[in-house]
Order: sequence, then structure tokens, then C-alpha cells
Amino acid sequence: MSSEFEIIDQYFKKKMKQTLLGVGDDAAIIHIKKNREIVISSDMLVENVHFLKNTNPAHLGWKSLAVNLSDIAAMGAIPKWATLSISLPKINHGWLKEFSKGFFKCADQFGIDLIGGDTTKGPLTISITIMGEVKKNKSLLRSGAKINDDIWVTGQLGMASMGLACLQGKLKLAPSLKVKCIKALETPSPKVLISSHLSRYANSCIDISDGLIQDLSHILKASTVGASLLLNKIPCDQFIHTSKKYQFALNGGDDYELLFTASKKHRLSIEKIAKKTNTAISVIGVITQNKTLKIMDQKGKSISFNKKGFDHFA
Repeated sequence: MSSEFEIIDQYFKKKMKQTLLGVGDDAAIIHIKKNREIVISSDMLVENVHFLKNTNPAHLGWKSLAVNLSDIAAMGAIPKWATLSISLPKINHGWLKEFSKGFFKCADQFGIDLIGGDTTKGPLTISITIMGEVKKNKSLLRSGAKINDDIWVTGQLGMASMGLACLQGKLKLAPSLKVKCIKALETPSPKVLISSHLSRYANSCIDISDGLIQDLSHILKASTVGASLLLNKIPCDQFIHTSKKYQFALNGGDDYELLFTASKKHRLSIEKIAKKTNTAISVIGVITQNKTLKIMDQKGKSISFNKKGFDHFA
């Protein structure tokens, strides 16, 4: 059986571009620029809790890193370094080859150095710590939303949770839409490119991992404000609008899009950086003084909605 060090050398040791010392020693050494702060986040993915048993290992490798990149993006930081710890029930070289291929495909696309980690035997569990840089005192927080701020969201919501529902046999979709939804679930695209520009304009930010309602509620609680959302402005596939299955867009989770608030005076600037970074964005509501969350229909009437999370892996 391959040793831990042989597995690391064969699948996870790679030349680094921005690290003084990485994989292969007792600890890593990274250099931080002057007037920069380190932003750090950790996440764990457990088989049959956060991903299905037969998930494509290359897709799992991508997603395990991508969901962590989304956390760094939500802080307005630039991701730089990651550690990977993985528990394996047995050594499967075919699985490891594909997993590492997907992991490094994501790492290379977003400029991440893998600088350390650990391997052990046990239930399939993937734990990643991601680190990034941000200018001093420029991190985006959940607590900065201001009354009358626009509420923005990137991309489309609800695709990933529809993909999960399809795989679980709970939802039937047209073949082409099913493919798009499963892709959204298994290989999310973290909004790293736009995030580093947002600290100039946004007052608060969070990534959507648990669903629009739940994650917006975190901002509202931290900022002691309320919000009013326009249901028809929430970006989602036409299937959701037609079928009225808004639970996927409101509470579906696993979107890994950015939800942020900013003063109305910055609309044009935000639209410019969205165009520059090829990022789809939408204004979906406004921050209010009343400390409640309301969702309005096209006629301006408040509608009821389910605050509980929809079935998803988050």
C-alpha cells in the first residue's frame, strides 16, 4: 500500500509560484506584502453529507477548492494559498488521479498554491483551509449594510439545488437544463475576478452557500437592518419562473454566488467592473430600516415564503 508521503508526492506536490516553502517540509512559509492582511477560511466536505457517493472525482476536486475560494471572494480578498487534508477509506489511485486533476485545474485557473495538508485513513472527508490577501482594513464584512443600499447578486440562483434534486430523483427537467444544473452543482464558478474590485464600492458581502434567504438574513442580522426583495428581479432560469418553484432560488443553496450591498450612487461603477470581469449581476432589492425581510411580487404586494432551508448539500 502506498504511504502518505508517496501519495502526496505523486498527486499533490507541485511547483509553486508565490510561496517561499510549501509541500514537503514540516510547515509552509509564505510572504505577505506590506499593508496587506491575511484572510483565512476553512471548509469540510463529507461524503453523503456534502456530496453524493458517486460524484465524479475530478468534479469533486474542483468543487472542494471552489467553495473555499467563494468564501475568500466574499471578503473582497484575492485567494493565494490552500492546504488540503483528506481522509480516504482506501487507496484508489484512479480516484486520486482524477481528484487531484480537478483540484489543480481549479487551483491553476485562480492562481492558488497548495502549500500543505495531511492524509489519513477513514470515511471520505475533504478539508481545505484557504488563505488570501486583502489591503489593510479593506475586507468586506456582513455587518456593513446601510439603509437604502442596493442589494446585488451575481449569476443565477437555484441551478445547483435543481441539479441535486434531479440526481435524487425529486425533480424532472429537460435534458439540456438538467446538464446545466448538475454542472452548476458539481463545478461551481467562484466569483473571484469581481470580488477584489468590490471593496471599493460594496458595504457588505456574503457568498450564497445556504440559499438566498438564509445568507441575506446573516447580513441583515449583522447589520441590524431589513430588506425588501423583488421576486421577479431574482436571476434564475425561466423554468423556475414558469413552474413557480421559487424555493430553488430562495432557499436552494450551493450557488456560490456573491450577495452584496452598495450605495445606489455606485451602480454605474459596479456595472462597469461586472462587464470588465464578464460577471452577470442583478439588483434584486433594497436595504430597509425595518428589521424584517420582505419579498414583493410584480404588483408590489408582499408574498409569503418559506424561511427554512430547502433540501441541499451545503
